[in-house]
Amino acid sequence: MRIGMLLNPYGEKSPGGLGRYIFEITHALEAAAPNHSFIRYYKKGKLPVWLMGARGMDQTLDAYIFFTPIIPFFLRSKRSIVFALDFAYWSMRSSWREELSARLLFFLHKCALRKADVVVAISEETKQSVIRLFGISAERIKVVPLSYVPLGEKKDALPVPDYFFLFAGVLKERKNVAGVIRAFSLFAQSDNSYELLIAGKQEGVYAESLLRLVCELGVEKRVRFLGYVTDAQLAYLYSKAQAFVFPSFIEGFGMPVLEAMNAGLTVITSSRGALAEVAGDAALLVDPACPEDIATAMGQIADDAGIRKEFIEKGLVRAAQFSWQKTAGEILEIITDVEHTEPIV
Repeated sequence: MRIGMLLNPYGEKSPGGLGRYIFEITHALEAAAPNHSFIRYYKKGKLPVWLMGARGMDQTLDAYIFFTPIIPFFLRSKRSIVFALDFAYWSMRSSWREELSARLLFFLHKCALRKADVVVAISEETKQSVIRLFGISAERIKVVPLSYVPLGEKKDALPVPDYFFLFAGVLKERKNVAGVIRAFSLFAQSDNSYELLIAGKQEGVYAESLLRLVCELGVEKRVRFLGYVTDAQLAYLYSKAQAFVFPSFIEGFGMPVLEAMNAGLTVITSSRGALAEVAGDAALLVDPACPEDIATAMGQIADDAGIRKEFIEKGLVRAAQFSWQKTAGEILEIITDVEHTEPIV
């Protein structure tokens, strides 16, 4: 088959989780299926993806894979496979601008998901969201878990304290960074040996609110914002931290959880949604809306080396269950099935 792949937003200068997952899955697919012909398409210029139309895109290809749930309006592909990630924008609207943006994105996603021959959900949680929000039948949705991005062997040292908890990710409200800080302030009342390190691009209104929160809670000397870190620096942080704290409110999958587990780091994460699904029994699961619950998990890790060792071992086993080769194999099965079915018209 001749298969087009729309890789947006891969190609960013400093790609986040979305761009990195597209990079990994694209390479895995091409390596796993040399008998197929894959043609990559990238977003060019300022024109939104949904308005790209057929500009430079071959409409005679056998199928297209869209790694985000947006199909250009004027592209008439024979068959389409659309990935569904998460829909945090719909449940976390806090201003009229976000409301307008969410409604446009919801409309675009609805059009793409209903037009798709197959919807690939990256978790069971995402599948249920697609059914609930967009009315897509369960039979048209296939759950294909992702994997994690290997950081490599190189480690670039950073100045770090002897004992610290680590958060790494985009500083957004849905990542619950404020909850992590509040939890640490509670934990810090009974333990003065730990610090909290926060790695992630530090910009925007929410990031500014986190700086104020740290001061309000009186923990500014024990919470450190590192800004953007490279893979080698993150690998070093993983090797030195006592635990990775990632209790997001909403995630489509949870690559950072597996990434930290693979690096041999104990993980604290959410007890609900895709994060609990990905972590299984290999992490300390907490209520993301309850800083006291997160603080209790921090205390368990600080007080009991046996718990850390137990979850490090479980995490390594859990991370080994995921691979991009496995993900690519499941997608190839979907491609084969689509090839032998009548396309949606």
